[in-house]
Amino acid sequence: MKLEVHSESRPDGTCVARLSGNLFGSPTGYAFQDEMRRRIADGARAVVIDVANVQPIDSSGVGILVALMWSASSAGTPLVLTALPQRIEKVLSMAMLLDHVDHAASVDEALARLDKS
Repeated sequence: MKLEVHSESRPDGTCVARLSGNLFGSPTGYAFQDEMRRRIADGARAVVIDVANVQPIDSSGVGILVALMWSASSAGTPLVLTALPQRIEKVLSMAMLLDHVDHAASVDEALARLDKS
């Protein structure tokens, strides 16, 4: 299933991206990466990426998330992954990435956490 991205900029400057489908190293996957990097460079207050409806993820998809983690960290922009399906959580855990990225059970939880910071 082709990756679909629905993103919004909230009034406080937080970017929320909801993904569904396959997170692979595809043109759509790299377009998502470019869009998020642009939003980070343009001064997004924070980035929340909801992966609840991502089906499979391959090594390139993990690479896209890692690149976004690095871009956000370099810019001082908080990044939160939300609603990690078990299979994605397992992949990120095996790659020891969960220790380096904030994650929350839901977009609402992530936004509430960001509002407190």
